[in-house]
Amino acid sequence: MKEIKFQEKREDFIEGIDDEFQELASQLSDVDFSEKSNKNSVLNSTLKNIDIGDNNMKKINKIKKTGIVAASLLIASTLVAQTTFAQDVVNKIIKSISLGHFTAEQYDSSNEDNYTEILSANLKGKLFDKNGNALDKITADIVKNGIYTKDGEIVVQWNQKDGSVLTEKQEKEEEEKANENTLTITDIGKLNGYTCFEVKVPSYLPDGYKFEKAEFYKEGEDSDKYATLYFKNQETGKEIYMQQRFACEETRGDLATDDKIENIKINGVDAVLEGEHNINWEANNIVYFMSGKCIDKDDVIRIAESIK
Repeated sequence: MKEIKFQEKREDFIEGIDDEFQELASQLSDVDFSEKSNKNSVLNSTLKNIDIGDNNMKKINKIKKTGIVAASLLIASTLVAQTTFAQDVVNKIIKSISLGHFTAEQYDSSNEDNYTEILSANLKGKLFDKNGNALDKITADIVKNGIYTKDGEIVVQWNQKDGSVLTEKQEKEEEEKANENTLTITDIGKLNGYTCFEVKVPSYLPDGYKFEKAEFYKEGEDSDKYATLYFKNQETGKEIYMQQRFACEETRGDLATDDKIENIKINGVDAVLEGEHNINWEANNIVYFMSGKCIDKDDVIRIAESIK
């Protein structure tokens, strides 16, 4: 993890935050998540089903079924320009659960329409509204109407710290490159041999669901630390999605959501249930994430518990 440089003292940021979030604020103040900050996702309340690894998960859009962002990313990327705004976001975190190499945060999104982000000097002259006017700040209304480059390209991501901008076109190009770096396996008997850990499949699936495919990285740093599995109901076309990754600092993931999060047990270990359909847990040096939007809570838990 990289150390973020504050314009204000670290203590000034943490001071005034509720006691139960002092430790969380302190941890966030040491981390620079800004390279993956996606304000559009935050502002449009798509902070659901988020599970990211620090390095590779942005590069590989095989996790494209989820909105890859976290409230902590928003906090860190904004600190350089507006420390008070970052503190306000931290205060909106109403619950936090840590599992080791995974942290889940539930935040209050009831006042998102009042969101304002002051742009750093590095971004001045790079972001424009739909009418071609240069922006010095970002508000919820501006985001709803679209943010553009000087040449009129749609902007999907920006970095307060280094001033970099990602356009919709560039994002699609990155996804195409990620697709080229993806190895797809359809034989369930050939899942191992591509990762540094044993890939495990559930022994229980709801009626109609079967293993469809697994995806791995062909190459790249830490490429052997990730596996993505899909289980599909051929009649309905609905899917259950699962990610497995080797538990280490390089693959650490964070979840931020306005859905309810709760601590449950999966085979005796702590797990986080988000809403009714998503579970994250860590066992035997593997971090698991499973999403089953088309099945009920009991089945989601039963599938997770069948992985041993």
